[in-house]
Amino acid sequence: MMKNYIYSILLGITLVTVSCKHNNLDDVGLIKNNAVSISGDGVVVAGVTKDNETVKVPFKISLSAAATKAFQVGITLNSDTVNQLIANGTLKNTVVLPNGAIDHPSVINVSYGADTATGVATVRLTTLEANYGKDVAFAFKLTDPGKGNLVKASKSNIMVVLNTKQLIAEKDIHYLSIVNGGTIMSVDYKKNYTTSPAGITIPLIVNLSGQAGTAFNVHVKLNTDTIDKLVSSKVLPANTINLSPANFTIDTLIRVNSNSNTAQIRLQIGWPVFDANIVANKKFAFAISLSAPTRHILHPTNSKIIVLVEPTVNLDNNSYITGNGTGLKAEYFSNNQQLDFDGRAPSLVRIDETIDFGGDWLPSSIVSNDNYSSRWTGEFLAPVRGEYIFYQTRWDDGARLFIDGKAVIDDFTTQWDLPSRFAKVTLERGKRYKIEADHRENVGGQQARLEYEVPSAGINGRRIVPKSQLFPAQ
Repeated sequence: MMKNYIYSILLGITLVTVSCKHNNLDDVGLIKNNAVSISGDGVVVAGVTKDNETVKVPFKISLSAAATKAFQVGITLNSDTVNQLIANGTLKNTVVLPNGAIDHPSVINVSYGADTATGVATVRLTTLEANYGKDVAFAFKLTDPGKGNLVKASKSNIMVVLNTKQLIAEKDIHYLSIVNGGTIMSVDYKKNYTTSPAGITIPLIVNLSGQAGTAFNVHVKLNTDTIDKLVSSKVLPANTINLSPANFTIDTLIRVNSNSNTAQIRLQIGWPVFDANIVANKKFAFAISLSAPTRHILHPTNSKIIVLVEPTVNLDNNSYITGNGTGLKAEYFSNNQQLDFDGRAPSLVRIDETIDFGGDWLPSSIVSNDNYSSRWTGEFLAPVRGEYIFYQTRWDDGARLFIDGKAVIDDFTTQWDLPSRFAKVTLERGKRYKIEADHRENVGGQQARLEYEVPSAGINGRRIVPKSQLFPAQ
């Protein structure tokens, strides 16, 4: 590896020599008052070292004679010289290192009796990685030597050219990426998320390739325009939406700790957001990218990712959905225990908020107190997922219950309040099911109470099916 360093640095020295001649810089003539002439000798090749984070480049100055007094020589970056050599074509495929990419001393100390002195420039490896495939260059200018000494004009510059391909193996570049970056990552039922009572968390892993080192930060950005374009170009389905920022949270600043190659971005969506979009079957999409790392560089493609959240994720949510129902359509048939079997019209049609009746609950002027039948129709919004137990045990007389057209209870007789009138039906949370409940009144007492429970979802104990979950047939 040292041979590669030497090649790079010798190339820099050669270029310095050439560039100085082209600049027509003149040597200083007469040195007066025992002053010495100071020259920039270039890089101390044998001392160049590289670690996981920096390249250290020692450089040397020489004196025309031993110093009669200790003094200092100023050091400043001279980007103009490098820019001129790039502009005139002397340096090809080369970029100038910015000031912030190089640490260097502001002066070189020359000891009494010495005829040489050295300084060390430290170049951040991140900058070399960012310009991989090119040469990077910087130059120092010697200025303001103390104690009456002078800088030799033709050797007042020290230039360094580093060949990034010789210094860095591509496999060792510290790229920052997102695991599965450069793709559309599907978040589907039981896939790529974790759950909590509040909602889901989608963990996205930030990955640093190469050997880990000092801690650093990286920002996280969202781009809603990207999602709109992908939907427009049919890369994403038409039912894909951007969520309002009020409907999710995402970490926007990530800390990668010292000696660590990974960190986590948390994207969180609450269950109510899924519930609000459950009927429309909307997918949620996020265009996420890394930006502005304080160290290292972004992978050109894998530092971005599209996250597509499927509505089926809501199957993992079994919190209670409260609907906005108004009840069921009720039809009452006076003097007839068989509903409209003979084609007759109902004597009374209305909306009943619940089926929770006992005694004479109908106006006798319209519907007879005995010898009548009732039918309630509409939809039931299942508030949770699980095995429902529906009860028509407090039902006088005959009972029938249909769920999505299937008779789950069918005992339309003149018997009443039978404990066997219950049915178990597995329903999905948030789905509407067609429901029909039939009631037959013979003579005597009368009641109709439609009850349910869902023990598997923690709804224990019979209760009246609430108005909020019932929607009348049209």
